[in-house]
Amino acid sequence: MLTTHHDGTCWRCASRTGLGPACLSCEAPQPVERDADLFGVLGLPRRLTIARDVLEERYLQASRLVHPDRHQTADDRTRALSVAASAAVNRAYRTLRDPVARGRYWLELHGEDLGRDNNRVPPGLAALVFETQEALETFRTGGATRDAVRAMHADLDERLRELVCELGERYAAWDAADGAAPSVLEELKRRLSEIAYLGTLTEDVDEALGV
Repeated sequence: MLTTHHDGTCWRCASRTGLGPACLSCEAPQPVERDADLFGVLGLPRRLTIARDVLEERYLQASRLVHPDRHQTADDRTRALSVAASAAVNRAYRTLRDPVARGRYWLELHGEDLGRDNNRVPPGLAALVFETQEALETFRTGGATRDAVRAMHADLDERLRELVCELGERYAAWDAADGAAPSVLEELKRRLSEIAYLGTLTEDVDEALGV
């Protein structure tokens, strides 16, 4: 079970702190649990859809408040909390700015694991996987040119971008319905599995090319 990063009361001034990593009154960095809700760390509502400008604004604001340089002359506790809070802010930003990482985190928040019962080739990619593996085997035995494999790599990259774009487009619809619904989590898991498998396939092509 993921927790909030603190109980909402500032350890220094006892004021209510809000959702962010620093007190709204005295700006003291607050304790951040290792399994803190990353949406809460940046003071964001728990939604799949995040406006990029809002995310950037919240990140920069939180980062300024808790950055160790800001608290380098403070007491030991404040400095230690600053380091931990700054790391949490950076982790939240890296996770939430990437639609794929955000989707994986969403599954985690709802008790799902992308790898659980998920070791088969996604049906929608079966034909592409077979064709790619066959082409790579032909290349390794000298029956295909490097240019042909590079072209295949470009096609895979394009397909991967399409899948990521389609995933992001689904987020708004899921938020408008119920992002925690079993049917939504199932579809999200399926789409993320396709993206992960296609990423692995692209890495296989990179390896064959010696990239």
